[in-house]
Amino acid sequence: MATIEFLKQELAGLPSTDPLLELSGALYGGSSLVLRHGGALSISFTSKSPFIMRYVLSLSSHALANWQPKQALLSRAGHKLSFSVDLTPVQAQQLFSGLSPLEPTQLERRLRGKHASAAFTKGFFLISGYAAVQGTHLEFSCSLPVGRRLVERSLTSLRVRHGSEIRRVSEITYLKSRQDIMSLLAAWGASNSLVSLEELQLERDMDNQVNRSVNAELGNLQRETRAVDELRAAFDRTNRTCLSPRTIEVVRARLRYPDLPLSKLADKIPGCVSKSTIHYHIAKVLRNAQ
Repeated sequence: MATIEFLKQELAGLPSTDPLLELSGALYGGSSLVLRHGGALSISFTSKSPFIMRYVLSLSSHALANWQPKQALLSRAGHKLSFSVDLTPVQAQQLFSGLSPLEPTQLERRLRGKHASAAFTKGFFLISGYAAVQGTHLEFSCSLPVGRRLVERSLTSLRVRHGSEIRRVSEITYLKSRQDIMSLLAAWGASNSLVSLEELQLERDMDNQVNRSVNAELGNLQRETRAVDELRAAFDRTNRTCLSPRTIEVVRARLRYPDLPLSKLADKIPGCVSKSTIHYHIAKVLRNAQ
């Protein structure tokens, strides 16, 4: 898979199918909700990535029908961009009517649907997600247990296997199966990253197939080498006066051409000889040596 920056840039550039749910996911991912007196609400985001900030601005403009002067603030401190919006009680009620991120039970019921779950996890991942380049690990991180619970509810709705752990002060939900990660990318509509991961999977499968073939061939060569060494040692120990001329002829041919399969070795021995006959004469020498 391409880099995490490539994946997030692709996700941020996709059309928002449900801006409110994506914004709710981003809020939980950033742990950026502050409830003020009287029902007023402050939401804020901080990121080093300009395209993520543009994504948040776009979500907010979709969700907030009427902006007030100086209501939103975009600032920069070093490499970090910060965006904050102060909502009046009326705006907060309008924005999150029936789907308040401050009431996760309502939100959790909504996340039983695949469409809603994909939108929520997309917004959450863009703010606080990570994915390994090899496509073997993807995770969501937040400081609130309720955020982890909502992510897990969403992944369950999407039928994506996942695990969880606490890492220092963070609640982590992770995916470790490349197939599950591919399913999640497909749910998000991240086609470019999905194709990149599928190509990587195909490349890995081909490498594994080649390695298995090489290991199998190496194992066969090692077994053949040991068998020839045992036959040579047995032939040296055996009293050859006890062996028939045909047995001696067959064994010498085997030692002279150790790499040939028995079907080809038969062509090197005068007369008509089958593979079973070759086996018989070799086994006879091995028994006599014992």
